[in-house]
Amino acid sequence: MLRVAAEDLYYHGVRLVVANIIWGLGAAVTAYAVTRSLVGILALVGMIPLTVGLMGMATAVVRERSVVMSDFLRPIRAKFWRLLALGIAQLGLIGVIVFDLILGLQLGGIVGLVLAVVAFYTGLAVWLLALTIWPIVIDPERQGEPVRSCVRLGALLVLAHPIRLGLVAIVLGIVALVATILAAAIVTFGAAYMALVAAHFALPAADRLEGRPTLLED
Repeated sequence: MLRVAAEDLYYHGVRLVVANIIWGLGAAVTAYAVTRSLVGILALVGMIPLTVGLMGMATAVVRERSVVMSDFLRPIRAKFWRLLALGIAQLGLIGVIVFDLILGLQLGGIVGLVLAVVAFYTGLAVWLLALTIWPIVIDPERQGEPVRSCVRLGALLVLAHPIRLGLVAIVLGIVALVATILAAAIVTFGAAYMALVAAHFALPAADRLEGRPTLLED
């Protein structure tokens, strides 16, 4: 899976890197806005379409073995408001998790420890769900399916493959950390590679879970 994603990034590198740079510039502007003012948090909402577009290109590569720049806009045009709502819901949940984690660390004692631990594991669960739900929601072959059913399928996938998905999440977490520290990596190709790995895991696994034929290699 990791090797196949790396090969996809190499063979489709030009378009994926362009999309990644667009995403990376948006992430840099958002990070700057957030550090300057609380109002800058609203810029996080603007990252949802960019993230959806990048994942759209990754799912196109996995499904069709080819990609064009219009694949960046395909999922945004098809389900814009529903995907925006899903992204805002995820951001809101992450905000609550971060608040609870900080509060728990500040409180200390048993109550603070419990609050921090619950927040940590809730954050881990959100990360696992994001790795399965977003590729499925944006899957070209599921474009006509309701977002709700795709979210349900992604949740079932987490329950069906907790250990394997956990390993993928750890690897991608390390990739994200290293790429962010290097800065240039996350802006140029790191995010695209992570999207490809998530798509290579989630789409064939979801196909098998539903019993539909798939030609994908995981």
